[in-house]
Amino acid sequence: MGEMLSREEVEKLLSAVSSGKISVRETRKVFKKTATPYDFRQADIVPKDQIRLLERIHQNFIHIYVTPLANYLRTIVEFELIKVEQIKFIEFMVSLPNPTYINILDLSPLKGRAILEINPSLTFAIIDLLLGGLGRGTDEARELTDIEHSIMEKVVFLTLDYLKQAWKPIFPFVFKVQSTETNPQFAQIVGGEERVISITMEGRIGKSSGLMNLCIPYLTIKPIISKLASQYRAFSDYESVDKEQNSSMEKAMGKVEVTLVAELGKSQITIKDFLQLGVGDVIRLGQSIHQNIIVKVENSPKFYAIPGRVGKQMAVQVSSLVEPKDDVKEKKES
Repeated sequence: MGEMLSREEVEKLLSAVSSGKISVRETRKVFKKTATPYDFRQADIVPKDQIRLLERIHQNFIHIYVTPLANYLRTIVEFELIKVEQIKFIEFMVSLPNPTYINILDLSPLKGRAILEINPSLTFAIIDLLLGGLGRGTDEARELTDIEHSIMEKVVFLTLDYLKQAWKPIFPFVFKVQSTETNPQFAQIVGGEERVISITMEGRIGKSSGLMNLCIPYLTIKPIISKLASQYRAFSDYESVDKEQNSSMEKAMGKVEVTLVAELGKSQITIKDFLQLGVGDVIRLGQSIHQNIIVKVENSPKFYAIPGRVGKQMAVQVSSLVEPKDDVKEKKES
């Protein structure tokens, strides 16, 4: 017999009990072995389809958020949704480092508060970038200074603006910072046993990576939770329209003409030699034929390539991309 009784096995068991072949005590032993314990106090209060919608909302948030943040920080920014789960508030709080950067949010027009927490590794990487550094975090556990708080306020404002846009098709939240804390013990927005929705995202900024957490109490979101299912289809339609717009934009961009230049090499000569150049003269370039050359698009280095021929025509074969912070000179000579 397997771990779970089939319908036929249950009927045979009941028939055996009725005929007296098996005692009630033996029946209890069978069901005890196949039953799975379930704690009703830990029951999921938000259905899985609504959790999936919350995942899609915050995946959309990441999609529209990373580019403006990258432009603001002037570096490559990556974010990934790690998980959306239902947990107790105390479980969320003990998962946070101390000290950390906590923003307590007002969720108008709903009554209640939420938490936006940014790990120190991300916080100090952002501050380092905005102060002219390379985006390195710090291993030092300390609170933010007044100047650092001022710097992070602008980043949080940007974050909440795009969080608001991501929620707009579902519910018109107005996310506002009510206060900031560094110690999780002072950010008690609900009782420790209350259920919350925890949204965890991992960010990679500059030379550092860390987590950004959003915590929304169930009691706060309860008035609209029943509406999430009905909004699921509308949100799907909204996404499909957005994809169509992106597709049409990509097609339009695909027809745009750009100037492509393969830079075979460079050389320095005097003005006197330049004026004396004639047909058939040779200028020696500071580049070997076995080295990569730079291919520029609209005068910006975009590709490394190898020169050659296709039939009777000169051509280049692209070998790799030029990274945003790549040292072009070193790559050419490698």
